[in-house]
Amino acid sequence: MADEYKVRSTSNVSAAVEDRELSCSTTTRRILRPELVDNPKNADACVKISIVHQRKKPKDGWEDVETESLNSLKAGEIRKLNLDTAETLSLFTELKNLFAIKQEKGVPYGERDIVVGYEGEIIKADPKRAKVIQELLNQGHSEQVWTELVKHKPDLANKLCLLRMHQNRVEALKEFEAGMKEEKAEAFWQDFFERNTWIFGFGLNYRFLRQVQSQPSYGGTNVSGSGAQRGDFLAATEAEVRFTVLVEVKKSNTALLGPEYRNGAFPPSQELAGGVAQVQTNCRKWETEGSQSDENREILGADNINSVQPKGILIIGNTNQLNSSAKKSSFEIFRRNLANPEVITFDELYERAKYFVEHPKDEIE
Repeated sequence: MADEYKVRSTSNVSAAVEDRELSCSTTTRRILRPELVDNPKNADACVKISIVHQRKKPKDGWEDVETESLNSLKAGEIRKLNLDTAETLSLFTELKNLFAIKQEKGVPYGERDIVVGYEGEIIKADPKRAKVIQELLNQGHSEQVWTELVKHKPDLANKLCLLRMHQNRVEALKEFEAGMKEEKAEAFWQDFFERNTWIFGFGLNYRFLRQVQSQPSYGGTNVSGSGAQRGDFLAATEAEVRFTVLVEVKKSNTALLGPEYRNGAFPPSQELAGGVAQVQTNCRKWETEGSQSDENREILGADNINSVQPKGILIIGNTNQLNSSAKKSSFEIFRRNLANPEVITFDELYERAKYFVEHPKDEIE
């Protein structure tokens, strides 16, 4: 969540920050009154603060409560200010943001509105400037506007791209959750993952995968042509030398286990066993036939993609079906003893994607 700070320079080496509220009741509140400074003796010591107790005026507004100077205290007299846990957390957050502002922007000159959050600083357009920008976009000049932005403000353009990408992923996560609740068909998930390949990049064995082809032919004329053996996705690892990865997608409500066999042992369901066999067959078919055709070797070779015992990934079912210790053990033992493919459930993939969205800096740092 972004926080906006109003900063006003008070000299060449200092700037006052508008009061920040630590706690508030109907009649009193505690505020933080910060100042940013350039400290030539210790550059890290760059924030000065006062914690002020205020009370509500008879009319709107707040006023500082007058207190005695500490210099007026006699020996043995003590004054202290206690902060509860919520106030202490607020103080910690404010200090963290203030030091970040000073480290990133120094002592700002003039009056500035600075936003601290994932998107970094956002330059806040006044209403007139915003209207001009909107008119340019409405007239079809979006490409020219973006070109000039990239040319003259590359850092801002990059931040806007990251912010937009993050917003898109937040929306995708909502669609992911809704799709599981509504028990969407395989066609929905194939389309969804094709539009959101970033989910595979973070979630699957921590490899960065890039989609090469959706609905590929593993044993036909070429990777995008007709063939008897087809799959959902042909992906590739990201590195100097890249390797193919085959991804097969089932449904979020596909059964993971069959009826109890005996003594608390639950075999894989027909759909899970069949999915595993399907991916294994596709991997073998792709390695021995599809990847060996002249056309496919040319297509993949252009991107330095290799096929050596390709890894398979099967997305299937939901762990909410594992409602007993015996079922949990049976499922985990089964997939842990598979050399290929890797089996991952929809909810596991969702949680990893959720972490990716909630910790965007983990991706770019």
